[in-house]
Amino acid sequence: MSVRKTESRLPAGFQPADLGEAVVSPDGHSCLVSFITAPLAVNRENIYVVFVTDSGLSASVQSFEWTFTLDDGTPDVSTTDFGQIAFTPSAEGSLAVKVRLLDAGSTEQANLSLTQKVAPLNAELETLIAEAANNPGAGMGNPDVLRELVNDHNPYYMNIPLQTPEAGDGFSLYLFSTVTDGALETKQDKRNELLDQVAASINNGETDFVSAIGPGLGVSKIRMPLVPMLLPPSSLPFTELPDNSAENTAADEQLRQQVAAMSEDDRIDLFNRIRFPKSNIMLCGKLLEAFRDKFFNGVNFDDVLQKMSGTMANWISLNYNKGPLHRN
Repeated sequence: MSVRKTESRLPAGFQPADLGEAVVSPDGHSCLVSFITAPLAVNRENIYVVFVTDSGLSASVQSFEWTFTLDDGTPDVSTTDFGQIAFTPSAEGSLAVKVRLLDAGSTEQANLSLTQKVAPLNAELETLIAEAANNPGAGMGNPDVLRELVNDHNPYYMNIPLQTPEAGDGFSLYLFSTVTDGALETKQDKRNELLDQVAASINNGETDFVSAIGPGLGVSKIRMPLVPMLLPPSSLPFTELPDNSAENTAADEQLRQQVAAMSEDDRIDLFNRIRFPKSNIMLCGKLLEAFRDKFFNGVNFDDVLQKMSGTMANWISLNYNKGPLHRN
């Protein structure tokens, strides 16, 4: 298999580091992106993606040989047909990641290397989880989701700026709550499966694109049509949907058909912006701000959360999940 369409280009205006921890080849023809920015947490899965943006190199590459070496341990070597792999470090230390891009005769055409620290799970969180397990009451919710958010994505949701800065921590609290809801509603393995289905629809038409983008995607459950509708450069008109469930489902499908009618490059870019946790969480923050500005312009996020018993926050969340909704 040659380089897939979904790994043949970076989103327009994006650098590899906008997607995750990244290393770029000296000639700029390829790059390796890690979903998680080091330090990685021991026994937590990470996904690595190779982009090949040079057409000549892309045409020659037929497979990818991955080598993961923890400190001076035995290398773990795997080969994939396309430029993506999942790996779970089993111990703390220094993880050396190398991928060789091979042609049909297994001759190396290029290689990329990345070194990442592997650290213990967040000790404070593990103490809280253990205490909750030993005491009656509501507990800590879902420990696996908490481990994911704290160990894997903390650098991402903690550093999302508002387009228009404001005092208070209402925005960061609302963003964290929205990301948490998404992670709770769709577990990590299912999220990866949904993203793989979208990739398959773009790369070889194995799945129907309109159906594949039906669920919210990635850790924040981004509904794909919202991005070109609400965020620049806007390419879909702002369209309000009915609140009635059956009518909403039909109208949402029409929106997804409009996304399917976008150019292939635009659909690839949109997919990759949603695919990676770093850019996914960034999009979540931008969408929340866009909805706030659309419905409650001039109200800061502290007031969105606190005033009217949270009615404004509930309306934004409802629109994030089902909208934009028509207000009677």
